[in-house]
Amino acid sequence: MNILLIFLLTITIGFQTGKTENAKTILSKVDKAIFSIKDKTSTVEMQMINLKTDSKKIKKAMLYQKGLDKKLFQYTYPKSDNGIASLTLTEDVYLYLPMFKKPKKITNLAEGNKFNKSDFSLEDRDNKTYSERYSPSLIKSDASTNILNLIPIEKGGSYSRLLMTIDRQNYCPKKIEYFDQTGKKLKIATYTFKKIANHWVTTQVTMENVVKNHMTKFIMTDIKVNTGLKDEIFTPEHMMD
Repeated sequence: MNILLIFLLTITIGFQTGKTENAKTILSKVDKAIFSIKDKTSTVEMQMINLKTDSKKIKKAMLYQKGLDKKLFQYTYPKSDNGIASLTLTEDVYLYLPMFKKPKKITNLAEGNKFNKSDFSLEDRDNKTYSERYSPSLIKSDASTNILNLIPIEKGGSYSRLLMTIDRQNYCPKKIEYFDQTGKKLKIATYTFKKIANHWVTTQVTMENVVKNHMTKFIMTDIKVNTGLKDEIFTPEHMMD
């Protein structure tokens, strides 16, 4: 009987330890799957949709990205936005409006913590991996998906936790649910990935704000990866080109 009890206790402890390690391993695999690209160029269509009225605003841009900390959007549509550019670096965000002739460094407060008036906040576009930002625990695992509960490591952000549903075939996130500091569901992001040059690349991401009944959809086309983008592209001076 004592041997049986010890055996069962060993299995229980081993399962609990393995569960914690497995959650970290899963999240590490997510980071490897979606953040391994050195650089990326694509055409982006951004649709901002009012779900109450079904009205839609469309913007188009060229996206240049290098690593996690360099992103440049150069807008081409509508005509009123042609020439506008936004540049995100490790610590700084710049906005260029042709009428002002010079890029301007902006703050999260000035942006209203939103990316170009969309449902994506600057916090959503953080330049760190998920493993650096969140402490994971495994909620559910089956043949097709893993579900992780992600608690922010650093306090003071907009979210109390994230619920990430992961495709077990490629370790790419299928859905991320965002909860505010009161525990109320705030936003839902859904993703579509495609394998390009042996890398899983996002081709579409939709962010729905369930509180405001509003949605933003990014559709990426003409995607090119690892072409050797130069650092000079990601400078305030280049925003004016």
